[in-house]
Amino acid sequence: MKILCEKSGWSGGPKTFRDRFRPMLKKAPNVTVTGDEKSDFDLELVFIKKKTKHNKPFVLRLDGIYYKKKQLLHNDSIIKSAKRAKHVIFQSQFSAEMFRKVTRYSPKASTIIYNGIDLKKIAAIAPDQSVPPGSLVACSQWKRRPNKRPLSIIKGYLEAGIDNPLFIIGKTHSEWRSEYKNKNIHFVGEQKSKKIISIMKACDYQIHLCHIDSCPNVVVEGLSCGLNVLCTNLGGTKEIVRDNGVVLDVDRWNFKPISADAFNGLDNLNPQVVAKGIHDLIKIKKRANRPDLDLQLVVDQYVDIFRRNV
Repeated sequence: MKILCEKSGWSGGPKTFRDRFRPMLKKAPNVTVTGDEKSDFDLELVFIKKKTKHNKPFVLRLDGIYYKKKQLLHNDSIIKSAKRAKHVIFQSQFSAEMFRKVTRYSPKASTIIYNGIDLKKIAAIAPDQSVPPGSLVACSQWKRRPNKRPLSIIKGYLEAGIDNPLFIIGKTHSEWRSEYKNKNIHFVGEQKSKKIISIMKACDYQIHLCHIDSCPNVVVEGLSCGLNVLCTNLGGTKEIVRDNGVVLDVDRWNFKPISADAFNGLDNLNPQVVAKGIHDLIKIKKRANRPDLDLQLVVDQYVDIFRRNV
């Protein structure tokens, strides 16, 4: 079976997942992967929306759907792709529900497959010895992304008044370093993937308060590193966290389009609520053990769907 799977394009979560998934798909038994749409192939795996021009079957993997008022027109090509796809793969139950309620379209055939990561690669990376035991970590591209709620994380952490260090990985605004100067808050900036995993493996807890996230790769990383996670209730994050963390019941959404003003006002969670969540989180002493997040299992599920749709 020969699968057409793009090897470039996109950014953020879709790119991260594809770049991890594609090499492992190439190792699947009796599977050949190509990036050339002009070559002979049996089926295409499409990310988000179909861009190639062929009449062969394809499986669509969706990252979510646009829900800001000014972005709704971007959904047209995604819906068109979903209607033509032989099968649609959603990252979480929430992702599937959001797609159906926002677009008012339900795919003929669909499956929920959570994201995964190569656990062998995770195991091969040593924990960062400079990170104290009991530390917390938060990781994202924070600039211009209020839905990731960086200030809610920082203010909630300061409100908690704990000695456990907090490591913030990713681009931040330079003024935060002075405005929220604290001996226990470490702004480590952008890091390569191996360094991020090394820091995570040395920590014990992760904070991910994103407003709407279908299946965040960074939480998959955290759980695979043994971290217990503090997350919010809206999105697919709580589905992958399960009992390995604490869920803050802070968000409501009726699946109606969200205005820019409302979106920009998301990073204002009550520090006391976040602080209580952090205190509940650090009471959890057993590290997460999640073999179910192995990317090999994810690939196996995808291949099964491919075989049923060629």
